[in-house]
Amino acid sequence: SVTFLGHDRGGGIGIAGAGAGAGTSSASTADPESERLSRDLITFLSDPALRARLASGSLDLSSYSTTVQTELDDLERECIDLYRINGGRLSELRGEMDASDAVLASLQEMLLGFQADLAGLSGDIRTLQDQSRTLGVQLRNRRDAELKLRDFLERIVVPPNLADVICTGAVDEMFVECVREVEEKYGYVHIGPQNALSLVDEEDAEDNNDAAAGEAKNNDDDDGEAEIQTIAKLLSRTSMSIPPSETAAGREMRTHLLKLRLRAVSRTREYFLSKFSELRRPRTNVRMIQVNALLRYADLNDFLLGSAPDVYAEVRDVYIESMGKTLHALFRTYAAQLARLDSRVASRNDLVALDDAALRDTFSTKVNMSKRTDAFHLGDRVAVLDPSDPRGRQPILAHVALAEGERYPYERLFKSVMTHLMDASTNEYVFVRQFFKENGGEAFGLIFSRTLGLVLEQLENYLFDCHDALAILLMIKLTHANRRTMRGRRVDALDGFFDRVANLLWPRLKMVVDAQIRSVRTANAKKLGGADLHPHVVGRRYAEFMSSCLLILNRGKRGAAGGKGGAGGGPPGGGAPGGAAEDDAVSVHSGYSAASSSVVHGKGNGNKQPAAAVVPAALTPTSRRGSAGDMLLTDLSLLTDETVRLLERLGDEHPTQKSRTVFLINNADQILCIFQERRVSSGREVQQFADVLRSQREMFVEEELLQGFSKMIAFVQQTEAHLARSGVGRGGYVAGGGMGGGDHSNTKVEAVNPAVVEGLVREFASSWKSNIESINRNVLSYFSNFRNGMEILKQVLTQLLLYYTRFQDIIRRVWRSKPPAFCKDLVSTTVILAEIKKYALAI
Repeated sequence: SVTFLGHDRGGGIGIAGAGAGAGTSSASTADPESERLSRDLITFLSDPALRARLASGSLDLSSYSTTVQTELDDLERECIDLYRINGGRLSELRGEMDASDAVLASLQEMLLGFQADLAGLSGDIRTLQDQSRTLGVQLRNRRDAELKLRDFLERIVVPPNLADVICTGAVDEMFVECVREVEEKYGYVHIGPQNALSLVDEEDAEDNNDAAAGEAKNNDDDDGEAEIQTIAKLLSRTSMSIPPSETAAGREMRTHLLKLRLRAVSRTREYFLSKFSELRRPRTNVRMIQVNALLRYADLNDFLLGSAPDVYAEVRDVYIESMGKTLHALFRTYAAQLARLDSRVASRNDLVALDDAALRDTFSTKVNMSKRTDAFHLGDRVAVLDPSDPRGRQPILAHVALAEGERYPYERLFKSVMTHLMDASTNEYVFVRQFFKENGGEAFGLIFSRTLGLVLEQLENYLFDCHDALAILLMIKLTHANRRTMRGRRVDALDGFFDRVANLLWPRLKMVVDAQIRSVRTANAKKLGGADLHPHVVGRRYAEFMSSCLLILNRGKRGAAGGKGGAGGGPPGGGAPGGAAEDDAVSVHSGYSAASSSVVHGKGNGNKQPAAAVVPAALTPTSRRGSAGDMLLTDLSLLTDETVRLLERLGDEHPTQKSRTVFLINNADQILCIFQERRVSSGREVQQFADVLRSQREMFVEEELLQGFSKMIAFVQQTEAHLARSGVGRGGYVAGGGMGGGDHSNTKVEAVNPAVVEGLVREFASSWKSNIESINRNVLSYFSNFRNGMEILKQVLTQLLLYYTRFQDIIRRVWRSKPPAFCKDLVSTTVILAEIKKYALAI
C-alpha cells in the first residue's frame, strides 16, 4: 500500500492512508471517506504540473493545503452572502411549490373520478358495438332483399303513366319507349319453369363432360345455350332463380300486360294506316313522310312483327298497295307529260338510201327540200351521255317545258324517266330495308312491279314505231350507265329491269339497222333520182349515220381520249369493241340476232365488190363472239360495204370512165370530210374510203392527162416497156441502126423513129400551156370541194411533169452522142415547174 502524508489544519502531519495491516472495523467505517479521498487524490494527480512537482519533491503540501483551505473558506462566505440576499425569493418559491402540490392533489382526485366513470362507460361502448354489428348485418340483408325485390317489381309492375301513354298518349318517341318497356315486361312475366329445366339440363351436361354431345351441337344450339344462360342470370339477379310465371305477382300481371300489349298493337296499326293513307294524297312529299313519320318509329313495326304477325302482314300489304299506286300514278302522269315533248327526230322514211319519190310532194313532181332533213346528224344529242353536262344532268321539268314550248329527242325523255325511276328506287330500297328489315326485298319488288311494267310498256309502244337508230343506241348506252350507277349505289334490285329494257332496245336497233342496210342494198339510180357528178345525198347520210354511231359507241369507252366529240385522238372504232361489245354486251344477243334474218350477208343483187372493200378493224368483233354489240358492229361494217357498192352502181350510170371516177371521188371526199368534221379522224372505215379516194384520184389523173397528152404518154409507156424487155442499159441507142459501143454490139434493138419523136416534141411545145389551163378548168368544174380539187390539180400537174421528164430522159438516152435538131424545141422542166407553181400559188 502507498502511504500519503499531509498536514492538518494545526500544521501536524497525519497519515492519509492505512497499510494492509489495519483492522477490519475501522476499514468498514472509513470506506466512504476513503473513497472520497481516493477520488480527490485521483483528481489531484490528474493535473500534470502538480504530478510533476510532486514527483520532483518541489511541492509543499502544507502550504498548498492552506491555500486550498483559504479558497474554500472564501467560497463558503460567498455562498452564504448569496443565500442571504435571495432568502425572500426562496420563501416565495416554497409557497408556490406548496400551492402547486395542493392543485396537483385536487387534479389527482378528479382524474381518479374520471377513471372510475370511464370504467363504467367502456362496458356501455362494448354493448353498443355489439348492437351496431347486429344492425349492420340486418341493414345489408334488407338492402340485398330490396335490390332483388326492386328489380323484380320494376320488371312486372306497370306504372300509371306508362299505361296512360299506351292507352291515350300521342304516338311519339315516348310512346315507342313505353311500348318497348311493355314488351320487356310481357316477355319477363312469361318466363316459365321450362327455362329453369333447360338450365338444369345444361348444367348436368357440363358436369358429365359429355364430349360426344358437345361435338353434335350446331350454331342453333349455341344460340339456345347463350339464351338459357342469359335467362338464368336474369332470374338469379331478380327473382332468386324463381320463374316469374310461378309467382303470384307474375300471374296477376300477365293479364294486365296482355291488355296493354293488345292496345299498343291496335294504336300502332291505326297510326301506320293513317300515315299510309297520306301517301296517296296529291302533292304529298312522300320522302318526308317516310323519314319523319315512318322510319322514326320503325321499332313499332318490329314490335308488330313479334307481337302480332297478322297485323304486321296487313300493315305491310297496305303500304305496298299505297306506295305502289302512288308511284304508278306519278310516273304515269310524268310520262304522259313527257310524251307531249317528243320531237320525233326520225320516221320510217329516214333511210340512208331514201327513195326519191318519198321526197316529192303529193301533187308536184318537184323535190321538197324540207323533207331532206338529215336525221342522222348527232349534234349535241350525245351530251345525254355526259353526266357533267348541265343540260342532261337534271331531269326535265315537264310543266315548265310545256309552258315554254320545248321539244326534246326521245333519249332525253328516256333519261329523265330513268333518272326519276332510279332515284325513287334508291330511296324506296333503302326505306323498305330499314323499315321492313328482312322482308324489304320482297316488298320492294311488289311496290315497283306496276311502275316498272308501266315504263316497259311505254318504251315498247314507242319502239314499235321508232326508226331513230341513234336514239335507240343512246338509250342502250344510258341503260348500261344506269346499271353502273345503281351498282355504285349498291342497289341491285333493278338489274332484271335493265335486262328487260335491253331486251327491248337491241332487237329494235337490229331492225332499224337492217332497214338501213336493205335501203342501201336495194337502191339504184332510178329510185334515187339519178346521179350527177356532184356528191350524192346517200354518201352524206351514210357518213352522218356512221360517224354518229361510232361517236356514241366511243362514248362508252373508258379512258378514251377526246374531248367534246367523244372520238378524240384514238381510232373512231377503236373504242367500239370496248365500249359496245364489252360494256354494252349483255345477254340479249339472241334478241338482236333474231332480227338478223332479214339481211343476208354477201348477197347483193350481183353487185361488184367495192374498191378496197376491207372490213374495218374497228367494226370487227374482238371481245365476245355472238354478243349484241359485236353483231351491231358487224352490221355497221356490212353497211359500209353496201354503201361502197351502191356508190359504184351509181357511178356505173355515167357514160364515161372519167365521169364515173369524178363521181366516186366527190362522194368519197364528202364522206371523209364529214368523218373529219365529226372527229372520226382514223380507223378502218376511214381508211377504206381513203383507199377508194386515192385509187380513183390516180385513175382521174391518168384520164385527164390522156385528153391532151395521150400520144406522148403512150410513146413513153411503150418505149419504156420495150426497153425493159430488151434488157439494154444506158449504153446508148443508135437511131435507125444498132447499138453503139463494143459491150452491146450483138444486141438488136428496135430503132426509135426520129420523126415520131420530133412530132411529139413540137406538139407538146405548142399546146402544153393550153392543155394545163383546160385541166385546171375541168378540175374546178368537176369537184365541188375546192380543196379536194386543188389537191387533184397538183397531182395531175405533178404527174404531167413526171411523164415529160421521162420523155426527155428517153431522148437523151437514144441520142446520147449527137442530139437531133428538134431538141431545141424541148420545153425546159424549169419552165413547166414555174407554170405549175402559179396554180399552186393560186391555191
